[in-house]
Amino acid sequence: MAFRHQIETISGQNSNLCYQCSKCSAGCPMADWMDLKPAQVMHAIRLGQEELVLHSRSIWLCVGCETCSARCPQDVQPAAAMNAARVIARRRGIKPGVKEIGLYYNGFVNNMRLNGKIHDASVAGITQLLTGQLKDSMPLAWKLFTRGRVKPPPLPFGGGEFRRIYKRAMEREMREEQHP
Repeated sequence: MAFRHQIETISGQNSNLCYQCSKCSAGCPMADWMDLKPAQVMHAIRLGQEELVLHSRSIWLCVGCETCSARCPQDVQPAAAMNAARVIARRRGIKPGVKEIGLYYNGFVNNMRLNGKIHDASVAGITQLLTGQLKDSMPLAWKLFTRGRVKPPPLPFGGGEFRRIYKRAMEREMREEQHP
């Protein structure tokens, strides 16, 4: 299946509707840190520039705030397309263009699998630990904890239902990859 069609199937977006007005890029709070602005990502998807999109930092820096979607006069949702690109990149084993985000992404999924819900402090702490920034974050973390702003992590016994759903989704994905 062509790259553009994969993105469109996963995201539910028609990239041909984008006429490059760049309102999405103008409103994106992360645009200054992206190598490709949201409008450029949409254009690259339309052109089938798979390697450019999947190896960009932009798809990993998108925070999914959907400001781009709210500004689009064509009702295109670039955030959904970028999420689809992240899904495809992960399936292909492409490492995120931003190390910290890759670690956070893995920590998020693993935390969900372990607990059945997200414990933000655990995900953030693991990311800080693996990026070597934990020591610098400890004074703030301790202050938040002592003021009751951060709760201790849950015991890892509640993720049973999520683990079953996750396992079924992974099995389905493997079947789809084997029989497109």
